[in-house]
Amino acid sequence: MALYGIDANYDLLCAARYGELQDVKAALKAGADIDFDHVDCESSSTGTALYNACMKGHIDVIKLLLRKGASTAKRDKTAFAPLHVAVHEGRIDVVDLLVQHGATVDIRDGFQNTPLMTACVYNRVDIVKRLIQLGARPDVKDGYIAQRLGDYTGCDKSRRLIQAAAKTKLLRCCNPKCGKPGYRKTLKLCAGCKLTRYCSRDCQKQHWSVGHKKCCGHDAYTEEGPHPIDRMKSHPSTCPCKQERFKFPKTS
Repeated sequence: MALYGIDANYDLLCAARYGELQDVKAALKAGADIDFDHVDCESSSTGTALYNACMKGHIDVIKLLLRKGASTAKRDKTAFAPLHVAVHEGRIDVVDLLVQHGATVDIRDGFQNTPLMTACVYNRVDIVKRLIQLGARPDVKDGYIAQRLGDYTGCDKSRRLIQAAAKTKLLRCCNPKCGKPGYRKTLKLCAGCKLTRYCSRDCQKQHWSVGHKKCCGHDAYTEEGPHPIDRMKSHPSTCPCKQERFKFPKTS
């Protein structure tokens, strides 16, 4: 019997959103698709259970979903991944948890923005520092935010941190257990996603084993369907769990 919606999939979405760990377990036991995303229309969807739990900061639910194999790369219809929503909401503990479980630190959204660029414009200073420590590229030049970084107001400290990191010309190994700094030519690029870098084969294997295998190749955004600007337009949700939408901060 459904607890919140019409079937186990809806139960899973709502339980994850509300942080009801036992209800999440019950929904999964009842056969819910762990990566189910209720699509309202071509431009609107709820996001997965993991996405919703990350948005709300329900750590116990996130840990369970990750253990059960939830995708860290599946986006909602507005093209945001769980790592982007965690950054947007300022949840540094969730950011750490996702990356420790193999999430690509430079995963792209529909505007080709990385989580680091998103953290910068919302002036999430602690998250900017942490993402750089975890291997995020400070020298990204493409993407909506990166191309306009100097125009955003209210994020001077975050912007200076990124600029200072880029000036060193050093990147970091993307294995969160390592994080060893190195120059681009000395770090090996992942052949699958071409977004992560490693200082050694051992670091790549370890990162692959903790979860990067599942998201590798799905972390680069492919421009299919409507432009993300159109996807950002408001649409009424038909799901019992109506989710909030993002808005970019204003530029000067």
